[in-house]
Parts: sequence; C-alpha cells; structure tokens
Amino acid sequence: MGRPSVHVSVEGFDGVGKTTLCKRLARDMGLTFVEKPLRLLFDHDGQSRYLPIRDEVNSCPDRRFTSMFYGLGSLYLYGAFAGQRIVTDRHLLSNYAWSGTDDNPEVYDFLIAELGLPTITVVLYASKETIAKRLSLRDEKDKDIRRVSESEKIYGKMRGFIEKRGVPSIWVDTDGKDAEEVADEVEKSIERIISDAGKRD
Repeated sequence: MGRPSVHVSVEGFDGVGKTTLCKRLARDMGLTFVEKPLRLLFDHDGQSRYLPIRDEVNSCPDRRFTSMFYGLGSLYLYGAFAGQRIVTDRHLLSNYAWSGTDDNPEVYDFLIAELGLPTITVVLYASKETIAKRLSLRDEKDKDIRRVSESEKIYGKMRGFIEKRGVPSIWVDTDGKDAEEVADEVEKSIERIISDAGKRD
C-alpha cells in the first residue's frame, strides 16, 4: 500500500506536550498535522461520530479488538496521506502501549508488514509529578489524572516495543523545559535524521 513520504510520529503520555509539538513541527517543517485519523472517516457535516465510537471501543476489555481498531486508523492514515509529509499525535507505539499484550503480537506483525515504521518516532516523557501538574493545569477534572500512576508502565512498554521492532526513535525529557525548548531540540534531531535518510536513498 502507499505510505507517507515522511512520517514523524509523536508519542508519550497525556500532558507531555504532544499536540503542541505536532503543531510546531507542522508549521516549521512543512508537515501536515493529522490527529485521530479515523475522525476524517467518521466525522462529517459538523457531527462528531468518532469520539462516541472511540469511547465504546476503549471500554471493551478485549485488547485484540482495541489494537485492531486503532490499527485500522493507521492503515486509513497511510492510504489517505500516501506520498505526503505528515506528523501525527500517536501511532503504533501508543497502540501497543495501551492495547498490546502477550496474546496479540500478530496484530503488530501485520501492521508493521503493511505500513513499515515511521521515519522517526519522537517520545516525549516527564516525571509522574510533572505530568499530573500539567494535566491539572489543563483541567482539574481531567480523567487522565487518575492514570498518571501508569505512566512508568506505559513508557516501559514503549521502550520494549522500540527495542524489539527496531523503531527509529528519539526520547526527549520535557521536565523543566518549555514548549519552545522541546520543539527546538526535536526539530534539530529530525532534520538530521531526514537528511541522513535522504543521502542513503
């Protein structure tokens, strides 16, 4: 199947600045920012059909099902943006971190066989205390605050997936850094990686 010519995937726990970074990378590097690709399929005429579907899927305890649902989003993304330069808020890494188990590795085998790996995966991380503070500033009632205790487990699964699957990646500690500092650091790394990839091609 077709695939984007450049795909920067920004991953990490809620509250670490993924969306902010995606918008900055889109602006500065000429990338198209795609957030929740299945919204492009389900949402029309000003009606949000995707979010209720997503919430029902997330409530399903069958991780094989949830991993396939988000995998379909990745397949749709690559078909819809074939040949384009994109940046996404989450992709395969988050799918695995939340839905990957010992019982569904074949889902990720299939997705990687069909899609390949992103040009670069950027993992933003922070301490549990920093994540909780940022989420509280965003919304004191944010339900994700209750999940902050899972952040170390989630990052552990991400690291394991990267190591096992050979995912090209950079990790950026966002503790004590503002959005501009994080973006500057990431942009320099991405430009170097894309340049090196172009030379090899």
